[in-house]
Amino acid sequence: MSLSSNSSPEATFMESSERLNNMDDAVVPRVLYEELLRSYQQQQEEMRHIQQELERTRRQLVQQAKKLKEYGTLVSEMKELRDLNRRLQDVLLLRLGSGPAIELEKVNPESLDPEPEVQKTFSEEANTSTYYPAAVPVMDKYILENGKVHLGSGIWVDGEKWHQLQVTQGDSKYTKNLAVMIWGTDVLKNRSVTGVATKKKKDAIPKPPLSPHKLSIVRECLYDRIAQETVDETEIAQRLSKVNKYICEKIMDINKSCKNEEKREAKYNLQ
Repeated sequence: MSLSSNSSPEATFMESSERLNNMDDAVVPRVLYEELLRSYQQQQEEMRHIQQELERTRRQLVQQAKKLKEYGTLVSEMKELRDLNRRLQDVLLLRLGSGPAIELEKVNPESLDPEPEVQKTFSEEANTSTYYPAAVPVMDKYILENGKVHLGSGIWVDGEKWHQLQVTQGDSKYTKNLAVMIWGTDVLKNRSVTGVATKKKKDAIPKPPLSPHKLSIVRECLYDRIAQETVDETEIAQRLSKVNKYICEKIMDINKSCKNEEKREAKYNLQ
């Protein structure tokens, strides 16, 4: 190292030492470098795993979307098949009930001489819901004609009451009100859902069961109502399974109300 003429050896030595110290500070220690390198490689590996997981998740979402689309198509097909099946049942029931094209409103009951139980059943239900046996083609459901609404299979109810029923909240109240519209309270109080006597009373006498045909109409109306809210077949089946329970509760309420009315009349007569 050459010494300049204007600087002393001590000053030159101090300047050289400072330069060497600055170079040492600029160099990264090898241990720190290797640690940073390993950290960088680990982060790259984690990023690859994350990208693989994202790709796997994307494929799963695509598959689920396809399944949901297929499920929606199956639900639509099932609804179409159910509607076709319902129409076929309507055709068969109307053909079996129409006979030789005779309208019940014009038939003389004495000329037919029906069985006593059948005649009693028809007379009880005649004032609450009307049965119109007609030949094919089958009439559509929920059509309004002469102030009455067709519920299917020849069952008609009052149009104004039907429209009021559509704003009813809850399956229970809807089913109970619909049962009153179809059978009437006078029929319901003397019937049971299944015709089996209750086990709560040992001497209970079984009451005649409600018409299975009209029970199916109640279920169909409730199904059409629920289908507007959900397409979950499990939920629909679960809610429909409570129809008998709702009607049984309504029958019990009617009988309880009748007994309370009889008690009030008896108390009034004693006074």
